Amino acid sequence: MSELERLTPKAAKRGRTLIAALLALPAVLALLAAAPAAAQGATGADHCVVNLVTDEVSCAATQAAAFAEDRAASADAGVLADTTLITLYDRTNYDPAGGTRSFVATDHTCTAAYSPVEFSVDYLDAAGWNNRASSVRTFRQCDIKLWDTVTLSGASSTWIDALANLGTIGWSNRAGSYQIS
Repeated sequence: MSELERLTPKAAKRGRTLIAALLALPAVLALLAAAPAAAQGATGADHCVVNLVTDEVSCAATQAAAFAEDRAASADAGVLADTTLITLYDRTNYDPAGGTRSFVATDHTCTAAYSPVEFSVDYLDAAGWNNRASSVRTFRQCDIKLWDTVTLSGASSTWIDALANLGTIGWSNRAGSYQIS
């Protein structure tokens, strides 16, 4: 008489279930090993466009796709916000591979003067970018002033037109909010 035959029917069933589960384990482990890559593809939306007119954020796996999503959302809202004012990069040298945050408005060109401030973003952490920017590029005659913490408080940088490495002025991975002028 085998071990399973000596067990009660209920215990024998549990034993067979355990054996089946153990035999299925390699297949489950193979699926789990593939899951991180699939999950990253689905949630790898590390490029976002923040619409300063509608306050909507559109994110996607690529910078181009994020801009396309923002254009579609703007069209649905009846607002054309297709002018990029600044782009923050997670990496130096404007490398988009680490992620980007672009801020757009409706056909806007910044004034040459630093006053008045044209846009303020008080919370970069709301866009997932608190203490993350390593380079910044500005467009349409805009300049950016970075602030150490949220709500435009703490130390601030000088006005920046574009800078491939914010570390050269002590601002890499430091900004919590900013102003555009």
